[in-house]
Amino acid sequence: SARSPPPTNVASAGGGIGAMARVLAKCAAALVLAAAPSSALSFDVEAAKNRPVSKVITLLKDMMKQLEKEAEEDEEIYDKMACWCETNDKEKTKSIADAEARIEDLTTKIEELTAASARLNTEIKNHEKEVAKNQEALDKATAIREKQLAEFNAEEKDLLESISALKAAVTVLSKHHGGSLLQIPRTHMMSVAATLQYQLRKHSSLLQGALTPSERRVAAAFVQAPQDYFDAAPTFKQSYAPQSGEIFGILRQMKETFESNLSASQKEEMAN
Repeated sequence: SARSPPPTNVASAGGGIGAMARVLAKCAAALVLAAAPSSALSFDVEAAKNRPVSKVITLLKDMMKQLEKEAEEDEEIYDKMACWCETNDKEKTKSIADAEARIEDLTTKIEELTAASARLNTEIKNHEKEVAKNQEALDKATAIREKQLAEFNAEEKDLLESISALKAAVTVLSKHHGGSLLQIPRTHMMSVAATLQYQLRKHSSLLQGALTPSERRVAAAFVQAPQDYFDAAPTFKQSYAPQSGEIFGILRQMKETFESNLSASQKEEMAN
C-alpha cells in the first residue's frame, strides 16, 4: 500500500532540540555557581529555594528534562521514518524495475504485433485480389453456363417438337404402310410432306450423316410434288413415285436420329 512521505525536518528538529538542551544545561550550571554562597556554613536551603535564581534554575532544569524527553521522542520518530524511507525506497525501486521490465516486454510485444499486423494486411490484400479474380472467373463461368443451359433448353424444346411432329407423321403413314401413298387422304399427305420439308430444312446439319443420298432424293421428290400422288389417273411421275414404305423409313430414321441426339444432349447436360 502507498505510504505518506516522511517529514524532511525530523533530523534537524532533533538536532536543534539537543543543542538547546545543552545550552540550557550550561545556563543552569552558571546560575548555580553564581547563586552559591561564599561560605558553606551560612547556606540556607529554604532561603535558596525561594530565591529568584533558584526558580530560574528549576525552570531551566524542567525545560531541559522536557527537551530531552522530546529529543528522545524525536529520535524514535526519526528511526521509524528512516526505517520507512528505507523500506519504501526498496519497494519503489523494485516497482520501478518491474515497471521498466514490463515496459520493455510490452515494447517488444508491440513491435512483434506491428510486424504481424503488417504481414496480415499484406496477406489480406493478396487474398482480396485472389477473391476478386476468382469471383470474376466465377461470373464468367456462370454466364457461360447460363448461356449453355439456355441453348440446351431451346435445343431440347426444338427436338421434342420435331420428334412429336415426326411421330405424328409416322403414325399417319403406319396406317397405310405397305400400300401406295394414293391410299392416304390428301390432307394427311400434305401434312406429312410439310413436316418432312420443314425438318429437312431446319435440321439439315444434324441429318447430314443420317440419310443416304438416295433417301435425300426420295424425300426431295416427295416434298417438291406431293400433289402428283393424288391425281385421278396415274401419271409418269406416279409410276416411279416412292411407295409409302420408303417415306415411312425416312421419317422413322429422322425421328430416331433426333431422339438419339436429344438423349446425348440430356446426358451431357446432366454431367455439367
